[in-house]
Amino acid sequence: MYLKAYINRINSASNVSKLLMIGLWMSVFIGFCLDATAQTKKSTEYKSPNFGCTFEDGPFNAQIKVQQKSQPQLHLEFSTTVDIQGCQIIHIILDKISQELVAAFKPTDIDDSGNAIIHAERGILYEIHLILP
Repeated sequence: MYLKAYINRINSASNVSKLLMIGLWMSVFIGFCLDATAQTKKSTEYKSPNFGCTFEDGPFNAQIKVQQKSQPQLHLEFSTTVDIQGCQIIHIILDKISQELVAAFKPTDIDDSGNAIIHAERGILYEIHLILP
């Protein structure tokens, strides 16, 4: 009789511990799912057009005006291709102009109209106007 009561007590205690472990794993799983959902929403909101960016990543035709601050008389206008990533101009194809007007620059934001002004190294200014379809 005592043995049967002792075994029942052990079984009920192990059931409680099983339930506690299941509850613990469920709370960890739910926390993980909520965190993953929050991260997904953040990345979706970042790409949203509400932030003013409607330009897809990739090449765009553009009209470029180049000027060197130290020599304002030295300026040039031409059409070429620019590379866009994350609503920033990251590269300009400058293979058809004089090397004195080629300079490195940091990625630069594009405004809603498709324009950007890039202040590059050595005082060179690139004025970009995307040619929109």
